[in-house]
Amino acid sequence: MLGNYANQDLAWKHVTSTDKYDDVSGSTTTTIKGRKESSHRLVRNSLGEEKIASGKVFTSAAVCVDDYIDGELIIAVDEPKTLGGKTAFYIGYLL
Repeated sequence: MLGNYANQDLAWKHVTSTDKYDDVSGSTTTTIKGRKESSHRLVRNSLGEEKIASGKVFTSAAVCVDDYIDGELIIAVDEPKTLGGKTAFYIGYLL
């Protein structure tokens, strides 16, 4: 659904595991297509805290909370749905 709109190459670091200090101990880094925008927005993170997101990323890759896009932490993810109920794309909010 994003088509030509997602024309940027982004470095996606998918975190697979953390150690007892919550430091990243396992991850995979891949290049994905997407659109990165700088815009401030108040969002709730996975712990229910309100944070100010400094940007957002639109992509068709299944990004998750606590992943990294171009070195920036994803603190929240939206999944807009199509009329058929399937995920159209992902919006990751960056800290």
